Amino acid sequence: MSGRSLRDERREQRRALSRDQILDVAEQVFAAKGFHDASLREIAEQADYSVGAVYGFFSGKDELYREIFHRRTSAFMPEMAEVLSSELPADRRLVELAAWQVGFFRRYPEFGRLVLRGGAIASPVADPPEDTETLANFRRSIDMQAELFRDGQRAGLLRAGDPVLMARMFSGLVSAFQTSELSGGAPLPIETLTETVERAFRA
Repeated sequence: MSGRSLRDERREQRRALSRDQILDVAEQVFAAKGFHDASLREIAEQADYSVGAVYGFFSGKDELYREIFHRRTSAFMPEMAEVLSSELPADRRLVELAAWQVGFFRRYPEFGRLVLRGGAIASPVADPPEDTETLANFRRSIDMQAELFRDGQRAGLLRAGDPVLMARMFSGLVSAFQTSELSGGAPLPIETLTETVERAFRA
């Protein structure tokens, strides 16, 4: 009984490693070519699997694309919540949030490129067809950032304005920094972003 359980555990570990390997390659291919121009065959070949084997893990290109976002946002969302739950004043938390987001996409540069292809973390919402989990995560991230702006405005630390709009402006500023950084060359000093965030949003 225990031997069979151990075999099952090893089989599941191998399956998880294979699935992650396919997702890693798919992330690179989609980041380089976009959803429409990437093919399942190319992803399979680069991952050293047959197309049939890839279908053993994913129902098709749409699911594979969505799973890339699900995998990364499963780390993104709790890490972001941790930054936002800090006891630092709201203006300092906003600066820390900007630095953390850049750090996250430096860890996963291909995912960063994939996100920027759509201009937001919700890029797969419309193409391929809407993915409710990714859309919900995107809305939650904006809501969490908007709450930070409300806290900062109540404390007189962040400038006045609609908190949701301010959260979207903040996300756009971080995306602009990422676009510059991912276009090639040496990494930009994080202070370039954090100083801009301070000037843009401090009261």
